[in-house]
Amino acid sequence: MPISFAHPLRLTALFCGLLVIHTSRGDFREFLEVPVDSALTEALTKTADATLREFPQLTPENLALSVIDLTKPDAPLRADYHGDASFYPASVIKLFFMVKIFHQGKQSLEIERASREMIHLSDNDATAYLVDNLSNTTAGPELEGEALEEFTERRRDINRYFGSVGYDISAMMKPWSFGPFGREMQLVGAKRENRNRASANSFASLMYWIVSRRAVSPEASEAMLALLERPLDPPRPDENQVKDFLGESLPSGSKLWSKSGETSEVRHDAAYVELANGKKLILVILTRVGEDKRLLPAMGRFLLTDL
Repeated sequence: MPISFAHPLRLTALFCGLLVIHTSRGDFREFLEVPVDSALTEALTKTADATLREFPQLTPENLALSVIDLTKPDAPLRADYHGDASFYPASVIKLFFMVKIFHQGKQSLEIERASREMIHLSDNDATAYLVDNLSNTTAGPELEGEALEEFTERRRDINRYFGSVGYDISAMMKPWSFGPFGREMQLVGAKRENRNRASANSFASLMYWIVSRRAVSPEASEAMLALLERPLDPPRPDENQVKDFLGESLPSGSKLWSKSGETSEVRHDAAYVELANGKKLILVILTRVGEDKRLLPAMGRFLLTDL
């Protein structure tokens, strides 16, 4: 059955009218119950081997993959390669912020605008605004004593919510273009212990709940998918998350919903794709190779050949 997502022009109505409907939520422990498929596992191993041969600067411990095959929606299958390994997630962490914004249910045109810019353009200023809304915090100069402890605990509220549904992640830091300052720098921790972290499996699980309309509510999931949609033919003039990422490798006739992330340290993508041949797949790739823009398109081609 084809998937129909909310038109972007109706997104404001979804934000203003449906954010407060909390009928369901995705649990990572349920994701673990999706059967692991041997053929998918073999395909991921082949993809990893091909990638490591073509990109020798990448090592096995710096690569993670997670795939869910949703071609038969009532019988999903999954596989992973280092799927539980923690990575600095860069801007892919914005998927968790997006889900939490919908769960929290605050309603305003400014939050809707910031959510669109956070996902559509991966804007860090919009993300910072939303993180402060989620945690009731503000940026500013360094804090001391109880004030710093209170600030830190408020940011941990995001982690506590996802921990309550089985996710072992940290999403308490704002993504930065150059670096944190003041109390945000204090929050990182002396050993960067509070730095954002997540795994390929955690992103695959979150995408699974969004695609299956179980992230917060069916209506909220529709609105999230509208934010994540990336038209390919033609791409939007301001699109910045298709070229050099998984979307570049998709064959003609494909449809894409995704969130990418990159720094000088890492290069990632988390995507849901519908192919012209009928296959429906969640694909997550995390790598610790930040500068090579050929990497993710090449991995996409390897994956689609093997799958």
